[in-house]
Amino acid sequence: MQGQCVVAVYNSRNDAEEAYRAVVGSGVPADHVRLSNQPSQSSSERASASSDGESFWDWLFGSDVPADERRLYESHMERGGTALSVLVDAPTMADLERIEGVLQEYNPVEIHEENGGGSTAVGSGVSGSSVSQEGYGSQGDEREKVIPLPEEELKVGKRATETVKHIRTYVVEEPVQKDVQLRDERTVIERRPATGAATGKPTEREYEVRELHEEPVVQKETRAGEELVVRKEAAQRTERVADTVKKTRADIDKTER
Repeated sequence: MQGQCVVAVYNSRNDAEEAYRAVVGSGVPADHVRLSNQPSQSSSERASASSDGESFWDWLFGSDVPADERRLYESHMERGGTALSVLVDAPTMADLERIEGVLQEYNPVEIHEENGGGSTAVGSGVSGSSVSQEGYGSQGDEREKVIPLPEEELKVGKRATETVKHIRTYVVEEPVQKDVQLRDERTVIERRPATGAATGKPTEREYEVRELHEEPVVQKETRAGEELVVRKEAAQRTERVADTVKKTRADIDKTER
C-alpha cells in the first residue's frame, strides 16, 4: 500500500516529543511515528541505531535518501536537532495537511537544500516523500504541496458595562424672614380738673390697669417642597475600533534554470 512519509526536524527535543504525542493523539498509530535518538548520539551511532540493520536514513524515511539531502538533514541533527517521521497510509491531501499542520505547531526548523547556483526550499521545517507502508519503501515522485496562507480577521462585538450613580439627600439650614403685625397697648395717665361733685372721703386704694401686648410665636411645620424624578434614557452611538490583524504573505523566488 502506497503511503506518504512526512518528516520534521526540531531544535528542541521537548518540542519533538510534544509533536510526537500530538501526532499519536490525533489518531496516527504509534508504530507509524518515529522519533530520532537523543541529540548527544553521533551520526555514526545513529546510522547503526536500527535493530534490523537498516541505515538511519532508511529508518527515518523508509527509503534511500539522496546524498545532498542526507547531508542537509544530518547537519541539523549534528547541531542537536531531533527528527520526527510520520507515515500516513494512502493519504489524501487533507490527511497530509492535517499531519503537517500538527507538526508545524511545535516550531520545526527551516530546512533548505543547497542546489547548484542557488538554494531551493525543501520545506518549512516539514518535508514529505512517498513511501510504501512495508518498511517505508522507495521514495516516490514529489507531490503537489499546498502552502496555506492564514490570516486574521477583525471581529468587533460589544458587552454591557454598568455605571452606578448615587443620590443622597441631606438637610441644610438657611435664614428666612417673615413680617407679622403685632398689637401693643399702652396706659396713658392724665390729670384734669374734676367735672363733678366729690364723692366719698379721701381714702387709700389701689387700682390695677392691664395692658395687652402681642408677641410673635414661631412654629414650624413640614410641607411638600420639590421632588426628584429619576429616569434612564438610552441613546445609540457609533464608535470606530482600530486594531491590527496578521496576514500571511508569500515571496516567490524565481530561480532561472
